[in-house]
Amino acid sequence: MPPQDRHPDASTFPDWSREVGTGLYPALVPGAPVELPVYGFVLVVIPAHNEGERIGATLRSLREQTRHADAVIVVADNCSDDTVSLALAEGVTVIETSGNTDRKAGALNQALEALLPKLDPDDVILLMDADTRLNPNFIDRVTRTLWDDHASRELGGVGGVFMCDMNGWSLIQQLQKNEYVRYARKLGRRHGRALVLTGTGSILRVRVLREVIAARQSGVLPDDGLSRSVYDIEALTEDNELTLAVKALGYRVLSPKDCQVFTALMPTYSFLYQQRRRWQRGAMENLISHGLHSYTAPYISKQVASYVAIMFLPFYVATLTTEIVRHGDHGLFPWFWVAVAVLYIVEQTWSVRRGGWRGVLITLLVVPEIIYSIFLDAVFLASLLGVLVSRREQWGRGIDEESTDELALHLTVVSPKKPNTTDISHVVSRCAAAAALMFTVSIPIIPVFNLPTAWFLIAVFVLTGSVNTVIRLIPWSER
Repeated sequence: MPPQDRHPDASTFPDWSREVGTGLYPALVPGAPVELPVYGFVLVVIPAHNEGERIGATLRSLREQTRHADAVIVVADNCSDDTVSLALAEGVTVIETSGNTDRKAGALNQALEALLPKLDPDDVILLMDADTRLNPNFIDRVTRTLWDDHASRELGGVGGVFMCDMNGWSLIQQLQKNEYVRYARKLGRRHGRALVLTGTGSILRVRVLREVIAARQSGVLPDDGLSRSVYDIEALTEDNELTLAVKALGYRVLSPKDCQVFTALMPTYSFLYQQRRRWQRGAMENLISHGLHSYTAPYISKQVASYVAIMFLPFYVATLTTEIVRHGDHGLFPWFWVAVAVLYIVEQTWSVRRGGWRGVLITLLVVPEIIYSIFLDAVFLASLLGVLVSRREQWGRGIDEESTDELALHLTVVSPKKPNTTDISHVVSRCAAAAALMFTVSIPIIPVFNLPTAWFLIAVFVLTGSVNTVIRLIPWSER
């Protein structure tokens, strides 16, 4: 079969929105009756780079949906394995990128630029990763959430709650699973109010994506990579940046807790370091690009709270050491710290109970999760330092890169990145980051100069954390 027949050009695609039931993927089961779509037309777009091991499971999860997609397109980006043939065997359309060097964001931009003109404004596009499986009711749930919402501020997109897709068991994967379970619980308590429309599976209105493109082209939205398209190709976390862009245009986003997506976990600490550093570094750079606005304020406050929490342990150790050196036995109430520790363990165990007995056991052991927290703290500090020295970094595509030296390939300094000094928000943001680093470095010195103040700050931090922990344990606040 000629290549042009196997991989049709986007210009030849039908006008799906006016040919309901005759699209490229009407029912996902050969010979099955054509299903009329519920709540509009749904197009699934899946970027894939060498995903031969996972693409089959991803597409089968679409076949098992209670509400089938109307069309599914796999965007094969520089694949050297059997991703294309496996996708075609599943009955979907495959588009191969042309000359793309901008990884996932560039691949999606190429596809969306060709597809968006073919769709109606009220159609929706489900963007999902090629290593992700969807819960069987995912499409039905997200489309109903999107179209049934009648709030004053319109929904621009609905995302999934990412859960783990474990292959076997390992301690590092269990720790990630615990983290994901707690994140899902947190979203449930927030009634689905999400900070990020995850790239593992999110659905957005066509007209919202068109507005994003127009806003980037007009300068209303940042476009550091000059892509003038849906995704800013300069963003390390393109999904987080797109969420900020959607919110900047006045839309809300949600992630209902029963809209679950199952994604692969990082198998080693080195890969996890690479992933989380990219997430954190990208999140900070996204905020620098967007600047201080009402829609970025929650993200900035979250970053501030995270770095304050990171400094608690060294601050407490420095204060305790100073107290012992000056006064010998510090005389603080041991029962208080025991009570705080017990409260913390109870809450952590309760919050992970739905993750299975292994997750509960790891939590009760305490030490593994403490080490995991310290590891993540180190990632945050490394990310902050990277932003301040303005070193631009490139990440590999994931755990399938062919290299014997993981980090040498995946995390490489390519050039210094100069801030846009003509944009006051960039200057202010970087000054704020510099102030945060100075604060981080200097805070352990406080007890040397004023020990009572140091103990007061510790008391405020611990009591505030304890109150929040108790609130998280209240059953009625969980939805």
